[in-house]
Amino acid sequence: MLETQLHFISAIVILLAAIVSIYLTVRLKGDLRKLSAILSIFIFIHSFYHIFEFFGSTQLGEGFFEPLSVAVLIFFGVVYSNIARPKKQNAKITAIAALNPGTLSVLMDNITPILLFVALGIFIRLAIISKNVRTFQFQISIFIIIWILGEMAGILQDNGILNLSSFQSSIGLEIHVVSMVFFSVMLWLRYYYSRSAEKMI
Repeated sequence: MLETQLHFISAIVILLAAIVSIYLTVRLKGDLRKLSAILSIFIFIHSFYHIFEFFGSTQLGEGFFEPLSVAVLIFFGVVYSNIARPKKQNAKITAIAALNPGTLSVLMDNITPILLFVALGIFIRLAIISKNVRTFQFQISIFIIIWILGEMAGILQDNGILNLSSFQSSIGLEIHVVSMVFFSVMLWLRYYYSRSAEKMI
């Protein structure tokens, strides 16, 4: 498939997931409303990435909206972590990085995968704490892993390390579409089972 078609499919699929997150934002209260609102923001920003890429604006799509969406996902993970942790154990999260200009340039060129690994670390930690593969934390970790695989495949392909047939010229983006489908299906299934159990998950 053409890259534009893959971006179009991804935008539609992830916007379908937004229906669930917006509904939950309206229905829930307190911390859960805050979490679902942040998740909705992530979904919309990431859909903007696909929409701008569909219209050929890579600078805005890949250069701004994709890393911004991952940054919101990291923020979601931090808020989720603080809510899940008992109040007495809450601690400030600080990060100090001394970067020279060369390191900063490399980071900016590969900012999305770096941010994804940060998000993955947060959600894997939450999944380990929960000790249950059926939790949201575990499932979103799988989503991020698939997304990272797509990013890494794209980087390897762009650098000529991964050479595939012309039918798989956009393997990174194809894997990315799989991650968006997984995310959307995950939200809809969790919503369906919460409705059938007459409780919000």
